[in-house]
Amino acid sequence: MECSIADLIMSVRIFIGTSANGEDAEAEMVYEHSLRKNSSESLDITWMRQTNDISSPWGGWDSSRWSTPFSGFRWAIPEVCNFEGRAIYTDVDMINLKDINILWNIDLKDNYVAARYGTRFGGHEFCVMVINCALMKGEIAPIERMKNIPEMHHRYINAFSGSDVVQELDPRWNSLDGDDLKLEDMWQLHYSRMSTQPWRPVWYTGEKLEHPRQELVKFWFDYRDKLLEEGHKPNTINNNVTYNFLGK
Repeated sequence: MECSIADLIMSVRIFIGTSANGEDAEAEMVYEHSLRKNSSESLDITWMRQTNDISSPWGGWDSSRWSTPFSGFRWAIPEVCNFEGRAIYTDVDMINLKDINILWNIDLKDNYVAARYGTRFGGHEFCVMVINCALMKGEIAPIERMKNIPEMHHRYINAFSGSDVVQELDPRWNSLDGDDLKLEDMWQLHYSRMSTQPWRPVWYTGEKLEHPRQELVKFWFDYRDKLLEEGHKPNTINNNVTYNFLGK
């Protein structure tokens, strides 16, 4: 699906990386509900999930060096948007706690992207990004080339992390497993460690551990259970994709 400048003006454009076969369906339900509940504007959400359709922007990727089923998709967003306007990218493993329209309208100045500073990659954390699609033209490879280079995701992380073209984002928009914040002080809660995610996605093949903040686990389950009680149902999409990625 392509987006035009008109589309971007009319609604907040969000791309969310998720799994192909429904493994994160409950996480998708919780996250989407929280986004729409807190947003003051309409949202145009694109779920980026692997597909067997190689003509799709999300099909035909060599993902053998990815940690998740969607790791490299974020770098395809500017081209999908025809290098026009801006877009938000996030992982699926989140709960939104503040109007995402505020993030959408931050002043990017002349920066390529906005992301919080962290410690995992020696610089910035690109699991929540506001992307200046126009400025990314010429800075990233065409999608059809990226599909064939499994290391491309890590190359871009290394290239942009700590760079002066990345605008500092308030870390509350990407609160990594809560950081050291109280829940009421978070803007976007990110269950970032795959080993401790409450819903335990079956594509994760690494060691499973207990989350260090059990009140955040309870918060996720309480949110999910309330939605189910109200009649909400998880997405039933299954693209029947055979995965080829690290999964940890």
